[in-house]
Amino acid sequence: SSSPPPPRRAAAVPSTPTTPGMAPSRVLVVGAGATGACVALALRRTMGRNVTIEVWEKARGPGGRMSTNRQELNGAMVRADMGAQYLSLDSADKACAEVADMLVKEGACSEVPASVLSSTPERPSGESWKHLVGASGGVNDALKVLLGSAEVEPHYEKRVASLDAQQGHWRARPFDGSPGMFDAVVIAVPGCGVGGDNLNKIRGSWENVISAEQNKQLQAVEHDHRWSFALYLPLDCSAKCEAFFGPSAVEKVVDDGTMHMLCYQSRKVAQATNTEPAGALVVIAHTTLAWAKRNARASGRDERLLKEISERVASVLGLPGPISRLMLGSKVITWKQSQVTSPIPLNAAVGPCMLLSTQPPLLLAGDYFTESNFGGCLRSGFGAADLLAKILKGDCPPAIIEAAANGDRDSGGKGTKRQGEGNKGKAGGEAGKGYSSRGKGDKGGDNSRPSDSNWQQGGWEEKGGGGKSGNQGGKRW
Repeated sequence: SSSPPPPRRAAAVPSTPTTPGMAPSRVLVVGAGATGACVALALRRTMGRNVTIEVWEKARGPGGRMSTNRQELNGAMVRADMGAQYLSLDSADKACAEVADMLVKEGACSEVPASVLSSTPERPSGESWKHLVGASGGVNDALKVLLGSAEVEPHYEKRVASLDAQQGHWRARPFDGSPGMFDAVVIAVPGCGVGGDNLNKIRGSWENVISAEQNKQLQAVEHDHRWSFALYLPLDCSAKCEAFFGPSAVEKVVDDGTMHMLCYQSRKVAQATNTEPAGALVVIAHTTLAWAKRNARASGRDERLLKEISERVASVLGLPGPISRLMLGSKVITWKQSQVTSPIPLNAAVGPCMLLSTQPPLLLAGDYFTESNFGGCLRSGFGAADLLAKILKGDCPPAIIEAAANGDRDSGGKGTKRQGEGNKGKAGGEAGKGYSSRGKGDKGGDNSRPSDSNWQQGGWEEKGGGGKSGNQGGKRW
């Protein structure tokens, strides 16, 4: 069968016209995950042509925890959503409803009835909640549409190494490539934790603007830890998959101590695109929290763990023979910072984000200010963009400016937050590693960020940039 068409680039969204006499501000958004894409979209809507927006992302394309893996198998490109399976948004929220409608209208997503989804603690439920699937087979297509609509200048495989204040601007230096000077920065990567790509990994004088109270809040955020395993199987395994999942379900909770949920990616794509599976069938196993905790010190390249999970999947599906002989390819990601279990309390004055500096502006945004679903990322991203727009326009309430200017700086900045991170150096050092599959592996930027340990069957592929940063963290702090 023919491959589904790619999503259309969204038309330019309605935005504020250019303000006469106002020089465009140059804004950097760090991270092209759900939050970063929403920051860019909202900023463009609010500021119009009064801003130029650059997005720096360490992976080869947008995604973050909405990563989609692609492998070419038997002449077809086959995709697997490795993190979020759906975009969940509360349509009772006006901004969420507008973005959901835009994504469906532009052909990036289609709505999925809740009846075909499993009931899990992580997924919100209720009549006002909408759940969207990537209409071409991958959830990260939605981010491509949002970034296109925001008319950003994207820079992929460009990871921020340091951020320093210089003469009223922020100087961002990447690990590879040329630095840039910006009037404002929004950091939209995961918060503090043990993952390989988060706030802890960005050095520079920006660390010194974090107040003692902000530092305390950032340290208090908690995440759970999960692994996801994508298994690419021959098409003749379809009968076993159909028998397990039933006539219409696209996922099923297992909760056997090892596997929390098994997702039928091939059916999800078939339902969204009205096409039959080609190249391979894909199922994705998400582990239980207990299993992830037992294997917290392991890396995604541990073949023993791939064998354990794949054999468990084979047993559940009733597949014949050793599954190692059946598998056409695989992909493993260890999400060391998966779902936020303890977010930062809402600051009523600032909103679901954190303002670190107004001169020059620097803000933090992410699901660690709200909740771990697309709607939570959107609310934080839109909140940060709206606040930044007020600062750039000179309309920021004085109380917010005063709070940012007079915050307690006696903590020594982020150095305090990093105490004890030395024993996390190894985890950081393992980040960014990945095996390529038996197929041709990741294509065109759909891979996940190489920040969490990231493995594909066959041989090493991705850059291990996270490793150096992690080791530095262990030595320096």
